[in-house]
Amino acid sequence: MRIANIVSAIIGMLFSAAAFGYTFTFKQFKNVPVGPEFFPRALAVALFICCFILFITNLLKKDDKSKAPTLNPLNKNIQKALLGLLVIVVYALLWNIISFILATPIAIFVMIFILGKRNYLKMAIISVVATAVIFVAFKFLLGIEMPMGFFEYFM
Repeated sequence: MRIANIVSAIIGMLFSAAAFGYTFTFKQFKNVPVGPEFFPRALAVALFICCFILFITNLLKKDDKSKAPTLNPLNKNIQKALLGLLVIVVYALLWNIISFILATPIAIFVMIFILGKRNYLKMAIISVVATAVIFVAFKFLLGIEMPMGFFEYFM
């Protein structure tokens, strides 16, 4: 298991370094104290630190010769995680096309559905309210423009 942890840590550090580097391609806004790159950079640094700690601790400990657990795609929880990942990827692809305002409540609703909730009215209300709160916080409190997709032609 020690080797699997070391390999995972190296992959995580490489991924976090690539994500950190990618943040330099984000659109820069004038007179904005905290730009859109801040949070992704903070997450990339946190991921790198965690992976580095995993790397060092497994480098220093003895190998216990136990096998690393495998991911079974037939496991319901793994299926939910993979489906959630798919939702996030589709959400990211649609964000600039159909706008933050339309993509986010749909993504939140689907994620709540994947988690097993079935109170559709409550799910819809949570999805719309959460989207509105996030939009207001970013646009008016932080001064960060959110992707408006095809709505930009109407504004």
